[in-house]
Amino acid sequence: HGAADPDGWNSGNVGQPTAAVDQWMGSRGPLPAIGVAPGIARNRSQPCAIAASAATVKRNGAPTMTRHAMPTTPAGSMPLGGFVARLLVILMIAGLAAALWQLADILLLLFGAVLLSIALCAAARLVSRHTGVRRGVALTGVFVVGLAVFGGALWVFGATVAAQMDNVFKVIPAGFKLFMAWIANYPFGRQVLEQMRGPPGGTLGGANVLGAAGWATSMVTSAAGGVTRALGYAVIALFVAVYLAAQPDRYRRLCLRLVPPGHRPVAAQLFEISGHVLLRWLVGQMVVMLTIGILTGLGLWAMGIEAAAALGLMGGLLCFIPFVGAILAAIPATLVALTQGPVYAASVVLMYIGVHFVEGNFITPMVQAEATSFPPVLAILSTVACGLLLGPIGILLAAPLTLLLMAAVELLYVQGALGDAALDETLPFPTARAAAVDEPAKAAVP
Repeated sequence: HGAADPDGWNSGNVGQPTAAVDQWMGSRGPLPAIGVAPGIARNRSQPCAIAASAATVKRNGAPTMTRHAMPTTPAGSMPLGGFVARLLVILMIAGLAAALWQLADILLLLFGAVLLSIALCAAARLVSRHTGVRRGVALTGVFVVGLAVFGGALWVFGATVAAQMDNVFKVIPAGFKLFMAWIANYPFGRQVLEQMRGPPGGTLGGANVLGAAGWATSMVTSAAGGVTRALGYAVIALFVAVYLAAQPDRYRRLCLRLVPPGHRPVAAQLFEISGHVLLRWLVGQMVVMLTIGILTGLGLWAMGIEAAAALGLMGGLLCFIPFVGAILAAIPATLVALTQGPVYAASVVLMYIGVHFVEGNFITPMVQAEATSFPPVLAILSTVACGLLLGPIGILLAAPLTLLLMAAVELLYVQGALGDAALDETLPFPTARAAAVDEPAKAAVP
């Protein structure tokens, strides 16, 4: 305000003291540092670090400066809008998790379709490479030939296998009843039956055995219903797999769209490695299943066991579950043989032990040299965990799900987070390195 300023304070140059202020500071001492943070230099050679919006007031006839109070947020608090947004995100995540849990069967069905599509794509690629036809034509040929072979086998052996399978489901309860009566002759068996008897004061007699037989019948009925549902799921998965195999790149790009752009190359590499690991595991399991099914069926037929073809087919299919499937396949065959006599049952047990000894020491090592190995402990634990969490379908898909998880941990954590780029040969899937080197991941979509 120039000369019109009676106090000699030039408010147009806030922070620059005038002569009147110099005289006042000489008589009153330093200017009070109101609103100035500690450590800021306060001398007349530097401008005062007070905001230009400060007001001029009078104190004992001398000018001083104050600052306007700024609204502050209490420490540790957040605006209401931010809290609501975070709460909505948490609720959406919880709802999505609940929906996925309810749709677990659908997700497992989709994963089974992915496995089938991997097999179809590999077969179509093989046919196209050796015949020179286009991939679409090769895929159609593979699908038609596969259906023809399956339909022909069903036409020739379907009635026999169905009749034998029905006989197996009828005979298993009787075999279980004989087994319970047999173990009742031994102290350990009596202890088991005592635990099954229920309330104290019951008798260890035929009632318990009949009750156990009824339990076995209900278990067989439940298993039959599970097999029927699994067959229905398999038909749906087959058609889904055909669509996936017809346009794999399209669905791959759609999945990559859900990944942040900076992480898409890693996601594409994970897709490639997972596909190779699952394909090699499928090839190995198909060889093992075919071998076990043929050897088991021939062995049961040679010993004169009823329903040898159905039991051999069951044994081969159950070997899709590593390690655990072999035990599950031996149980119905042993119970059926027990109805023909204890000697037959003992012979069946020894035959299964011999077949799986040959499979474990000769067939599987040769297959795994070109396929994917799987640690036994991990296979058993993953099968039990998936069975408890996801039911029968989870048991069937426990091994490929575990392999997929192992591949993701290897690529994202071991190589990505820990920086270990070299895959060790002792890893459960030694072919992952070959997949990453021989066929690198395709460039991610923009």
